[in-house]
Amino acid sequence: MVSFRFHLVSLIGIFLALGIGIAVGATVVDQATVDYLERQVQEVGDRAQRTNAENDRLNQELGTWQKFADEAGDELVEGRLRNVDTVVVAVQGVDRGPVEQLRQSIVAAGGRLHGTVWFTSKLRLDQPAAVSTLSELLVVAPGPADLVRRSLVDRLATQWATGVTTPLRELEQEGFVELEVAAGTNVDIANLPATARFVVVSGAGAEVANDQLAVPLASSLARQAPLRVLAAEGETPATGTTPAARAVFVGVLRADAEVAARLSTIDNLESFRGRIAAVFALADLGAEGKVGHFGLGPRASRLVPEPAS
Repeated sequence: MVSFRFHLVSLIGIFLALGIGIAVGATVVDQATVDYLERQVQEVGDRAQRTNAENDRLNQELGTWQKFADEAGDELVEGRLRNVDTVVVAVQGVDRGPVEQLRQSIVAAGGRLHGTVWFTSKLRLDQPAAVSTLSELLVVAPGPADLVRRSLVDRLATQWATGVTTPLRELEQEGFVELEVAAGTNVDIANLPATARFVVVSGAGAEVANDQLAVPLASSLARQAPLRVLAAEGETPATGTTPAARAVFVGVLRADAEVAARLSTIDNLESFRGRIAAVFALADLGAEGKVGHFGLGPRASRLVPEPAS
């Protein structure tokens, strides 16, 4: 007969063996885990070092470009737009700094800059009075805001393409546009020559949505005045709640095969390289009839146009 002492000794032996097994197993697992974690830490450290090295390289490259820009100024574009009639068309809300710098580059390149047309937030047409006023100015039947705004877009595109006098002065009086006439010119910005080239500027910060104004305007202009339109935007910096945005405006145009074949685009207008590329692209449109899509965003084929042969 098996005694209670035998059972007790057996149970103690079983639990002792189980405890030893757990302890040994835990030791092996812990060591494997430690080894794995050490490898992961090493890999993360290596990636961090590579990232830091890449950041250092990019910062050095950026510094080189900035130094180059400061020293070269607009000498690189001198003469590229000699006597080319040019007008800038922009939507309020985008950063005015790059637009003004582009204007200076156009003038430095010898371009005949007629001025800048700034579309205001009133063209959102979110007030019935604004819709009524614009309808009367265009002499069209009052209707939905989208249709009235599209009437304006199509009319401006047609008139700019053919050199017909536009109602810009009347639009300015009603607050739909603001006009900046280039200093030293005596050309009426409302009466542009039929050969004028256009830079249409918009972006993520536009006070009128891109799909309501800038995109249809650039598309209509490209169709009616092919090889005379450059669409441009700069990067919208990141904020505490939203990431940086690039090619929000020109990306839509690039995605339309018909439109993309008739105009050029720039998506890094905020940089020196972007402004130089804009001048070269404008020159190529007229001189060689070449279109291109430049910058850092989606569907950009190059950073800058190929040098003229």
